[in-house]
Amino acid sequence: MRGVVLVWNMLLRIVRDNVTYNSQIWYLARTDLKRSIHGTWLGYFWLIAKPIVYLATFWFTLDVGLRVTKDLADGVPYPVWLATGLFPWLYMSSMISSGSNVYKKYGYLVTKLQFPLPVISSFYSLSQMIIFMLTLGVLFIAMILLKVPFTIYMLQLPVLIVLMHITFTVWSMMTSPLSAISKDFHNLVNVLTMPLMWISGVFFDLSQVNVTWIKDVLAYNPVSFFASSFRASICDRYWIWDQPKVLFPFCGTLLVMSVIALSIQARLRKEVPDVL
Repeated sequence: MRGVVLVWNMLLRIVRDNVTYNSQIWYLARTDLKRSIHGTWLGYFWLIAKPIVYLATFWFTLDVGLRVTKDLADGVPYPVWLATGLFPWLYMSSMISSGSNVYKKYGYLVTKLQFPLPVISSFYSLSQMIIFMLTLGVLFIAMILLKVPFTIYMLQLPVLIVLMHITFTVWSMMTSPLSAISKDFHNLVNVLTMPLMWISGVFFDLSQVNVTWIKDVLAYNPVSFFASSFRASICDRYWIWDQPKVLFPFCGTLLVMSVIALSIQARLRKEVPDVL
């Protein structure tokens, strides 16, 4: 019972802090983006340069070089199909690796300005989400040029974007205190990030996995859920709630992550500044 009260009080505290520091969150998110392009001639172009180069590289390797697949979903060009998994992954990978270490990265906010820890996770996730929204704009332009139709199923994209933002902000709140206390934990996260990309359906269609237990396990993987769901909205054209075997496991994972994150924040929020 005490643990439930602790988690509930921490949830209320995080909501209150995010509301109270709302303007600072937006300011710090913009500052984080401006810092990454400071001193450059091309400015904000560099925020979308990496996704475009990655897309071109993987397209050439997988489609032109290896010829692993073509037109996976009703004639949708492979670059568009690939981008629907790769662009969300670039946001998710940034949150999985860098997002799990934001308390060390922005240690001055923790030790000198004494910002609430969850607020730091929130503004970093927001800054990365802004980059993702820019890449999504690039994807829409590519769809227009390649004459890929905009369908009613794309109306679920805002829901997916909000869900993805919440999920990986929770991930940052859950893992950043552990990374601040143990460098080994952060190293472990970095080691596992690359394998996670290759096994989570970023570059292949999860529905084509023939081993049932593997497909069932991947259903609990948030990366797999979002890669499949963004493709469902743009390429495969179905509603995500029409796949309860995928939606319900993800919701269960998000709930468990949230409880763990709240518990860790409640127990370690006073220790992290001392460690840093």
